[in-house]
Amino acid sequence: MNHPLALRQRLTAAATAGATLAVTLALLAGMPYILWRAAGVPWPERIYTLSEFIDRLAEPVSDPLLIEILSLVGWVCWAAFTCTVVREALWYTAHLPQLLRDRRAHDEHLAAVSVKGSLAALCVGTLVVALIGLWRPPTAAAQHTAVPGELRAYIAATAPLVPALDRQPAHAEVATTTHLDSGPTRPGPVQARALAEAVDHVEYTVVEGDTLWDIADRHLGDSLKWPRIYKLNKDRLQNDGARLADPDRIRPGWQLTIPVPQPAAPPPALAPAPTGAEPETRPAPPAESVPAQQAPSPEPGAQQQLAEHTDRQQRAEEPPQAATHNKGPAAIGLGEASLIGITTAAGLLAARRYWYWHQSRRQEPSPDEEIPALSPLVDKAAQAAQAATQPRDPHTAEALITRRTPPQPPGPVDTITIGVRDDTEVPISELALPGGCTWDGPGAESAARALLVGILTAAERQRPRAPRVTAVVPEDLADRLVPGLPPQFTALTQEADTEQAIQAAERHLVAHAHAQEEREDDLVDSETRARVASEQASPGTLLLLTTPEAAHTGQLQTLAARSRSGTLIVLTLHAPLPGAETWHITADGTAVPASGEQHPTPLRLFHLTPEAGRDVTEVLLTAHGQRPRPRLRALPPASLPPHSHPRETETETETEPESDAEPEPNPENDPPGTHPTGLHRAAQTKPIRLQVLGPVTLYARGTPDPIGTQMRPEAHEFLALLAAHPTGLLASDIAEKLHLEPGTEQNALKNLRRAVRRTLRAATGITAQEFILLQGEFHKLNHDLVETDLTEFDRKLKREFAKPEEEVDALAAVCEAAGLYRGPFAQGSDYLWSDSIREHLAMKICDAVLRLARKAERAGSAEGGRHRILHLLEHLSAIHPDHERLAQHAIRLYQGAGRHDAARHAYNRLTRQLAELGFEPEPATQALITPLAGARQKR
Repeated sequence: MNHPLALRQRLTAAATAGATLAVTLALLAGMPYILWRAAGVPWPERIYTLSEFIDRLAEPVSDPLLIEILSLVGWVCWAAFTCTVVREALWYTAHLPQLLRDRRAHDEHLAAVSVKGSLAALCVGTLVVALIGLWRPPTAAAQHTAVPGELRAYIAATAPLVPALDRQPAHAEVATTTHLDSGPTRPGPVQARALAEAVDHVEYTVVEGDTLWDIADRHLGDSLKWPRIYKLNKDRLQNDGARLADPDRIRPGWQLTIPVPQPAAPPPALAPAPTGAEPETRPAPPAESVPAQQAPSPEPGAQQQLAEHTDRQQRAEEPPQAATHNKGPAAIGLGEASLIGITTAAGLLAARRYWYWHQSRRQEPSPDEEIPALSPLVDKAAQAAQAATQPRDPHTAEALITRRTPPQPPGPVDTITIGVRDDTEVPISELALPGGCTWDGPGAESAARALLVGILTAAERQRPRAPRVTAVVPEDLADRLVPGLPPQFTALTQEADTEQAIQAAERHLVAHAHAQEEREDDLVDSETRARVASEQASPGTLLLLTTPEAAHTGQLQTLAARSRSGTLIVLTLHAPLPGAETWHITADGTAVPASGEQHPTPLRLFHLTPEAGRDVTEVLLTAHGQRPRPRLRALPPASLPPHSHPRETETETETEPESDAEPEPNPENDPPGTHPTGLHRAAQTKPIRLQVLGPVTLYARGTPDPIGTQMRPEAHEFLALLAAHPTGLLASDIAEKLHLEPGTEQNALKNLRRAVRRTLRAATGITAQEFILLQGEFHKLNHDLVETDLTEFDRKLKREFAKPEEEVDALAAVCEAAGLYRGPFAQGSDYLWSDSIREHLAMKICDAVLRLARKAERAGSAEGGRHRILHLLEHLSAIHPDHERLAQHAIRLYQGAGRHDAARHAYNRLTRQLAELGFEPEPATQALITPLAGARQKR
């Protein structure tokens, strides 16, 4: 039995076809009949000579002649219309397959034809489209018989601002989308792919009373997701010829595609979901499945391919698949004239961690001094690399916001890239050309600077292991490209002149030859060869970068002849070698071979301006505890950084047996009342408490358990961002920090506010006030309803040393602030914008405790005060175990209290933590423990 809506659509199509056919026949056949009856045949009298023709023209215009002229004009118009109809009929016949797939081709053709041909195109096109609608079979659907009392009045408005309170169940036709309704079903892989797509989308037929809000609530589980349905069906041509252009107007009988999320474990066959499914976690399934006689089962081959397709979607390699479908950029722009690769940015991300650690190690506790801000260029590159390394979320369709496509994943840790081609990074092996390579042009030095930075950042990713690719550069060229670096810095060696750089390259080739001989002499079989090759360290690849002089051309040419990947790369600037391949580098980094050979896609080299290169090298130097080298090279030994002096081979703590380590101190032996940092929750005075020191957590007044645990991670990040900026943020700043896709900012922020509002209103029952205040484009937490531990943390630290004579009040204020500091800011969340805030807050609490510890060491303190400071140091050391200043003061206070076992334990804990980073304690820290070890040996 046909559905009434389908029957109505067929009757409408038949009526349209009949009316259009009648109009077309009337124009084609009726007009000639009228002209023939009114004026006869339009042929004029026969004229045989020119004089007869002139005489005829000289005759006065009479009424019969005027009628003949008008009749002739009418016959010409009819002939032109007939030709246009024939032409349009041929066009629609040729484009019939396209019309079967998409009827918008008819509208596009009408918009493109001229005015004189529009009538014929309208008649023929309307007839063809009506016949297609009449001929096309209806979509197989399951019909639900509705009780008359359940049907509601016709509603043409959708997506109300406030959802209806008395929402009644609506009945509709739901059919899975196969995308094959425009033609006969094809078996095999095509049918399997179509059935696989049915898991992600369903076709929904609108009935009377439907709104997009209600449809989203029933099938997506959330009314706020109605824009997804609208976006997916916008401008879609419906059966009645109309389009969905206004979300407030939908008509019964329209077909809507609903993006139903794919379940975690889809069933092997298309079957109805169980009735006990929770609507909060998955969209409501269709009430009935398609009858078997209307939905024929696929062939066995198609079923097998469908099963294989489903298995592939459930594998653990989901992030690489997402990256394949949404391939992000491979290069990152730093300003107007700098470009680096995502692999280089990953090295800067690794260096940023060491930069923060060394800054905190170098920082002296002072209320007025702060850690210098990280370079904005480096911070931008590090954030891009952090976004690239995060796993791709396979459920982006369910996210409240749409983020920008992250960059491509960086290459392995020992990979160095020189540029980008076809949106793919090009490795440094591209330069390993027989005879060497020469760069010339205005962008040569900028590209060479980016190449050296790429080598240095790759070394950061390989710490504490030795870098696989190193570079040797003459001193004068290094001063132009990367000034301020010491002569030997990680993967870069500066030689006094080109002659010594050539000698270094020759020594590298000799070392390669020796390593090859050692690997080949004592090998017995292939397995032994592989084992020995993995155990023995290879010299790696050396880049010789120089601007040669005429005296060194022969030596460089000999070295360049042995240039090959994995061993040696010879690159010269502005001075081509005989037999070398020359690249002309433009200002934007495009490499143009001098030979004239053109690649289909040109190579664009990464490039850095001197200012950007200086920012990068300063970050790299600080990541190794050093400062930029002055321009003058003659420095007295005392002015060298402490890390440039050779360290002792072994400290006494490293040679001491592990069995001699003292047991961990027991806090139960401390006097009572000396535990000021208990992690109890502070008294809540407002309806909502937001904690961001530690994991982001929400509490409602009167409830001990956290709330909002089911909120999307984007909503938690949104709240943490507003808590970090209590004075508020503009919408543009929020979109930039959350990396929102351009053009989606307004909808994304609206969804975030709605998600927060819905959760907090359900927890508190407050509906008359907003928890997030919106003033134009300005977003801010409502501090009358929401309190944060971060605001209280800052307020308590400001009390510290407000009056120098009130030592007890300062200690109490710091203890209360430390009690709020349960962990780093947004602990466990890898927000791209939170690193600087996290480091700033850690610095503030550590400096406050260190100032108290220093004062206790210098002026002495009561026993109770010393124990409270020690507990503060232990509390922060548990959160930041690599903070050496905390360990130093803890060791001194433990020793002053006679607790040498606790001092030894604090030192060993610090040593283990620094060893994981590839460091060892400073000499000053080692000196605190060395006298104790010497005294023990004497005993």
